[in-house]
Amino acid sequence: QVMASTLSLEQNSLYVCLTQLLVPGFHWGIYFTDEHSTATRHEWAEVRGRRDLTQPVEAYQVALVHPVTVNDAENRLNLALVKVSGYSPPPPSYNVQARFAGIEPGGGYSDVRRNRKSGLSCRTWLIRALTLLQEDGVIRRNTPVSDIEDKIKSIGEEVERRLANGEDLGTQLRDV
Repeated sequence: QVMASTLSLEQNSLYVCLTQLLVPGFHWGIYFTDEHSTATRHEWAEVRGRRDLTQPVEAYQVALVHPVTVNDAENRLNLALVKVSGYSPPPPSYNVQARFAGIEPGGGYSDVRRNRKSGLSCRTWLIRALTLLQEDGVIRRNTPVSDIEDKIKSIGEEVERRLANGEDLGTQLRDV
């Protein structure tokens, strides 16, 4: 078994992780690191193993990801981890999970197509989460945080293009 390459992330930071999918586009997730550089991932993602087809097909999910590796638990390549500047860790009283859980309280639809038609995806959810953090003063930047969406997308597209051209690339660590 090949050991997955471990990535070292800076402590007390916020990253946007782009993960390669089998379909066009990327999966977008937010990674917060603590003082030990241990990462917690917050994302809007498919609900695994759901039995009741009337239930939402996707949901807000949180997981400890330690260590962070080039390939994720499902062996998908993490194309890039993009550090978001202007972030400082909120006080312990600030409940990130509660704030993020309120972004899509209805939980979305029972099929992915309806979620996308209503503008709900891992990317749109993540941009709303970053905007919330900026409104709460957890991210301080001179420009709206939504401005970084295109920058992050172009980083992902560049990495995919280089991989398609046969370059042997690991996860790219960048800043926005």
